[in-house]
Amino acid sequence: MIAQYTLLTTLALHHMVIGGLLVLILLVLHKVLKSSAEMRSWLLMTAFITSTLVPLTLLSTTSALPIAAKPASTKVNTVIDASATQSALETVVVPLQEQALWHMPSEIVFQFSEVLTALIVVWFIGSLWRSLMVFGSFLRTRKLIKSCQPVEQKNIRELVAGADVEIFTAKQISSPMVVGLTSPKIILPENIIQQLSSEQLAPIVLHELAHIKRNDIWFSHFQEFIAVLFWWSPVIRLLNNKIHIDRELACDLRAVKQLNNNKQYAQSLIDCAKLMITQQRSVLAMGLFSQKKELNNRVTTVLKSKKLKTPSMLAILTVCLGLSALTIKVSQAFVPKISISDAQQDARHFSLLPSSDGEELIAAVMQNDIATIEELQNQGVDINTPAIGDGTALIIAVKQDNRQMVQALIDLGADVNQSSRGDGNPLITAAMTNNITLAQLLIDNGANINAIVPKDETPLINATRRGYFEMTQLLVSQGADVNLSVKTGLSDGFKIRSPLNMSRSREITNYLITNGAIE
Repeated sequence: MIAQYTLLTTLALHHMVIGGLLVLILLVLHKVLKSSAEMRSWLLMTAFITSTLVPLTLLSTTSALPIAAKPASTKVNTVIDASATQSALETVVVPLQEQALWHMPSEIVFQFSEVLTALIVVWFIGSLWRSLMVFGSFLRTRKLIKSCQPVEQKNIRELVAGADVEIFTAKQISSPMVVGLTSPKIILPENIIQQLSSEQLAPIVLHELAHIKRNDIWFSHFQEFIAVLFWWSPVIRLLNNKIHIDRELACDLRAVKQLNNNKQYAQSLIDCAKLMITQQRSVLAMGLFSQKKELNNRVTTVLKSKKLKTPSMLAILTVCLGLSALTIKVSQAFVPKISISDAQQDARHFSLLPSSDGEELIAAVMQNDIATIEELQNQGVDINTPAIGDGTALIIAVKQDNRQMVQALIDLGADVNQSSRGDGNPLITAAMTNNITLAQLLIDNGANINAIVPKDETPLINATRRGYFEMTQLLVSQGADVNLSVKTGLSDGFKIRSPLNMSRSREITNYLITNGAIE
């Protein structure tokens, strides 16, 4: 569960950062360049799509490279804060330009796991509620389509001639709208048909026709689908609102261009608004108004429409594709990718197997029962997740000095670098027990010689503090950094621990200094 929470929170953070920057950039560009509503509406839609999809492209199945040890002659002391999370500890000594992987620290996720669980429940309830609202709107729209009647006025029907669109009227609605994906229909309120002249209705019909030509109903459905999942996101809420405003303005300007009379169109907006006593806009339909405060802005824009230039669709497509490509390129270059495997490994440090699975796995390791371990794996038990109070299966096998089981677990996919809270990792365990044979076996199978585990430091520090000279020699010869120091947490008084200052014998101290160690 911690692994899933880690990935979800990381994706959410990437979405907020990427989406927030896109919104900020578009707002600045609008202020500087004064782009048209047509261009803005599509740029905002592009930002809407990229802010939700680009974070997914940052998911990676690759893992961070093992930390390279410094040459023995290096006279630099690297101090690592052990109060940080394991993933941060394992990347902090990598040069900045090589740090391409990051995820929300699992320690933070672990500490707030109860809060995150509550938030997940709230998210699910909110998504379910919004889904029910959309479904209810869908049913109301279907009922509306069945009950509406064709408009009889020939001069009104002629406005959409050649567009393969029908015009209907209905009593149940108070705002003009477009419904239908494959066979779009314009539905006008009955009171508007009765009280407005054909000249007054023409701008309204042309506005709704513009929605159809722009395929707004399709994009509206897509927006609603994303909003069901991202209802919690202020980025999506802001973009949804701005897309609606600029979409309506864009349709106004298209309709004015076709009507070629901006004053007539502005007056028609005012006349229509006077008749709309209530605002009942279906989420599955494109309406003329959603908020009364929009009226003043739309009338003002329409009256200035002759001064505004309408960009070509080629220009819009080019700019939107350019924004998408640039967002993806910049994200890939500067936003850290999310390693699924690293997130899972980091999360396992704070995870525990269910007690029954853990007890069965421990018993199988202790009894050298490889067949049972394979059976547990087939049942979905993760042998890299620590058991309560004992660490991972591999750590247990190392503690038991069971070379056969260690090799068998590695062959079954046990992670030689998987750590456990309070139990270190397999190589640290081998260093603590002065098990030269198993330490070499683990190193030969990819154990990170400089891995740091919170509260358990490094394999080399554990070897020197216990006075194990041969283990110290092995680790240094295999690339252990003699100057890799660790700053302990609050519980240990924020002390600096290094292989040299933790050394328990003059022999080890002299050996470390000979190999470049400093205080």
